[in-house]
Amino acid sequence: MERSAKNRLAEKMNYKDIPPMTPERWIANLIKAARGLADKEKQERRWLAPDAYAWERPEELICSFSDDCVFETFLEQYGESFSEEQRGAAFGLRDALNAFCDDTPQFLDPAATLADPRWELVRQRAAEFVCAFEGKWPRAE
Repeated sequence: MERSAKNRLAEKMNYKDIPPMTPERWIANLIKAARGLADKEKQERRWLAPDAYAWERPEELICSFSDDCVFETFLEQYGESFSEEQRGAAFGLRDALNAFCDDTPQFLDPAATLADPRWELVRQRAAEFVCAFEGKWPRAE
């Protein structure tokens, strides 16, 4: 049975072949995901839509930011380099998101999430994160 070119390439690659995540790429991913957390209009429009996709749900948005973008590790790795504003915004978002997740079920009702004042705080903190970091981190030295 003939192996495909894709399979042959995958067999030759290992973790050393994957380029490292640069700080610039990491923060770009986090800013994009934080914009999603902050976007009330899109959340209302898509989460409640009759044709919403399976991934258009609050828990997917949270996982995208926290897990896919590895937010906690970002804070651990680069937190010392943040300005006071950035530190407050980043850790404020982390704390608001953790508080929300700690007190809610694993599967969230979109309408209930949108009406939850704790979710509004997450949105506000996400907007603050975007403002604190966009175009301001990492600083050129």
